[in-house]
Order: sequence, then C-alpha cells, then structure tokens
Amino acid sequence: MTASMGWDVLGMLIVGLGAAAVLFAVFHALRKGGLAVPGWALPAGIGAAMLCFTIWNEYSWFPRVRDQLPDHVQVLDTGAGGKAWRPWAFVIPMTTRFTALEQPSGQPLEDAPTRVRVLLVERWQPTRFVTLDFDCESGRQRIVTGDGSAEGWQAVAGDDPAFVAACAEGGA
Repeated sequence: MTASMGWDVLGMLIVGLGAAAVLFAVFHALRKGGLAVPGWALPAGIGAAMLCFTIWNEYSWFPRVRDQLPDHVQVLDTGAGGKAWRPWAFVIPMTTRFTALEQPSGQPLEDAPTRVRVLLVERWQPTRFVTLDFDCESGRQRIVTGDGSAEGWQAVAGDDPAFVAACAEGGA
C-alpha cells in the first residue's frame, strides 16, 4: 500500500468517525423527540458517508493533481478505467492515469535537440518519467537513458502528442 492509498484510507475512516458522531447526535435527538429510529440506520449512514467520500475522492483525484502541476507541465493524454471494487467507474469513467510533458527551462541550444521529460502518473503508483530528445525539423525522437546517453533516433508520427507539444514552443 503506497502512502497515497494510506492517506485515502485514513481520510475515509475520519469521514466515517465524523459521520458517526453527527448521526449519533441526530438519532439521539430524534429518539428524545419520540421518533423511533431503526437500529440499522446508524451503521448504514456511516457506510453511506464513507462510500460517498470514496467516490468523490476517486473522481476528484485527476483535477486536484492537474491543478497542482507547474505551468511548464502540460497534460498530454488521460486514461480511464473501472475495477470490480469500484463498479461506478464502469458507468461513469474516471481518470486514473495521465501523461504530461515537462518543458525544459531556458533557451534550447542552436542545432541541439529539444529535450523534454514525459511524466507517467497513475493513481496510487509512483510517478515515472522518460526523458526524450526531439529533432523537430526531421520528425525524430530518441530516449535518453539514466546516465545521460541517448539511444538511436526513431521516426515519430507528426501528430504524436509529445512531439507536437515539445516542438510547438519553437523547439526546432
């Protein structure tokens, strides 16, 4: 379980405790007022509050993360999916992963490739990144390895989102 998932579970438990306190007070007042409240209402209300929080937290994940990205990071693509433990996502898909392009700071050197980092972000997973060089004039790209060396050039489709974003800023 990653730290992010741990915080999600902790948040859900805190919502459950808060809902328990509020519902207990409301049901106590209703009983004092002479109204009969069924015994199942308290656990059902707590469960409903926890489920509503979880669904809200799932659907608001991407907008919250996107809004925290710096200005020089551009979201390229998103991915959605449902799982058996969140069946509502099959009805209304939610974003669970996205790729983003981090533009380099400063001016590119003349006749040098445009170097960018592509961030691979997925819910409850550590963010991974790939460093790419783009030759905007020739329509080529190459992967830069961890030690700074680069693999061979490969042709890239002119409508590739990373290529378009990297070369749109005058990267050629």
